Parts: sequence; structure tokens; C-alpha cells
Amino acid sequence: METTIIGPGGVGLALATCLHGSGSGLSFLGRQNPPDPLFLTEGLRRSGILGNVAVPPESFTFCSTWKSIVDQAPDYLLICSKAEGLEEIGRGLQSVWAQFESEPNVVLCQNGWGHFEYMSRWLPPEKLYNARIITGFTRAAANHVEVTVHADAIHIGSLGGAPLEPIKPLVEAIAGGGIPCQETSAIEADLLAKLLYNCLLNPLGALARVPYGTLGEREETRLLMQSIAEEFFAVLEATGRETHWPTSEAYLDSFYRDLLPATAQHQSSMLQDLKAGRPTEIESLSGAIVRMGAKAAVPTPVNQSLRTLIRAAESRRTPRSD
Repeated sequence: METTIIGPGGVGLALATCLHGSGSGLSFLGRQNPPDPLFLTEGLRRSGILGNVAVPPESFTFCSTWKSIVDQAPDYLLICSKAEGLEEIGRGLQSVWAQFESEPNVVLCQNGWGHFEYMSRWLPPEKLYNARIITGFTRAAANHVEVTVHADAIHIGSLGGAPLEPIKPLVEAIAGGGIPCQETSAIEADLLAKLLYNCLLNPLGALARVPYGTLGEREETRLLMQSIAEEFFAVLEATGRETHWPTSEAYLDSFYRDLLPATAQHQSSMLQDLKAGRPTEIESLSGAIVRMGAKAAVPTPVNQSLRTLIRAAESRRTPRSD
């Protein structure tokens, strides 16, 4: 089995260490060319609550062009970049797609909503899958990822009705390499559940610069999270979508009882992005709810306000040390 990972960030590195442990051939394509020297001298490292793994540098290669990905003949392409890179990736893959002797299955690993429809502009929908990942990663170094939180297995499935059989080898390889993973026919409900979870916590945690658990301790932020959830479920009802809870009340009961305690010490990737002066994924999170609400004529003022505040914070675009 051959796998190419586009975007060697925290998620990409973690999945790579799993795939190496299961014997998959590995290659990467990233924005940095040549890659950071640590990849070539030390290889890859994974540490944290799911164990320590080292991947020697001779066990993987770095691709420098879209054509070089074709030469790797991957069975799977894992797109682990941030959402803002999807157009460049989609256009790049489209430019060489006809050159693949056997079309690879593509797995989208981004936070948020709308990526399947977006990537369907460039790639065959029947080859696209989505991954729901609710494991927390921190980039300790260019080649080193630390697993800080693990709430549930990675779920992989198709929003376009593609069969699950083609992704079973990938699922088994990831799970065999140390991070639980399973295929699912309920990926839409899973992705919507993660979208809601992230919308409750990521913008508020980033703006307040606090871990998730702190948001649940204050009445003010609990009220804001209640409003976010109510807007979300109103949008679901208006658009005919469902997730794993029937109402915002049922969700919040589970959220405070089961979901938040498991990740109380985690700081969101949105906060990490703001600290580093990078663009955030706010348009795929709160922005997605705002856009769905606008199409269905459902007001989403709290999500809109958080989207606006994060965009204002992004505009500083200078790394902060505090």
C-alpha cells in the first residue's frame, strides 16, 4: 500500500507514523521545498498519550511537484493541509489526475464543513472521502507531533455515497499503527457533530486565550455556547440535516457531561494559529454555519459575531509570544 500525505503538519505527521507502523509506503508533498532538514536527518516522531513512535528518514520521500505524486502511484492521498490550501491542491491534482494509472482514493482531513462539495469541483466525487478527527495534536518541532488529547476513533466515510470497501485497508493501517480508526456510513452526522463542538469552543477559546475547560467554568461563556448550539440546530432543521442529538438541549447535556471534560486542558488549533500569525479555519467553522443559515433564512448572529472577531484578530498576522 502506498500513501501520499499532502500537508505534513500535525495531523499529517501523526497519520504518517501510523501508516509506517503498518508497513505502508510513504511520501509527502508540502509547501516547503526543500523540506525542513529535520525530516532528512531525524525522520518523524510522534509522542504523547498514544505512545512514542520514530520513523527513520529513509522510510519516506518528499515530492516536489504534482507530477512526482503520480510517479509514487499512491493508493491513497491524504489531504491534511489547512482549508485555505484546498483550491491550490484541487487544481494541482486535477492537472495530473488523468496521468494516474489507477486513480487514488482521496481523504479530506480538514476541520469544518463544505470541503467535499468544494473539492468535487476538481476531483471525482466517488473518489472523495472525509475523515472526522477529534484527536488533539501539537507540533513540537517540524518533524515531531505530540498527541495531547484523544476523544474518539478517527472516522472515515463518504458524503457522496461512495462504497466503504476501498478505504478499509487505510483504516486498518491507521488503527494498526496506534491511533484508533474505523470506517462509517454516518460520516455526515459525525462531521456535523465535530463542527458544532469546534464552533462552541475554538473561536471563544482563541479570543479568550484559554483552554477548553475554562469556557465551561464561566456563566458568560456557557451562555454564549448555548446560543451557538441553538443557532446550529435551527440551521440543521431548516436544511434537513441531522447529527447524533435531536436538540441543542440534548447535545449540551452530553457536551458538559462527556465531551468537554475529556478535552478540558486542550488549547484549540485556532488559538495556536492566532499566536503564530497564521490564518485560522474560522470560515470552515462559524462561517459555514453563517452561510448555511443565510441560504435557509435562519439568523445566526452569535456565530456571525465570532466569525467577525476572529477575522479581526487574524488581521494582526504577527506572531505573539504570550
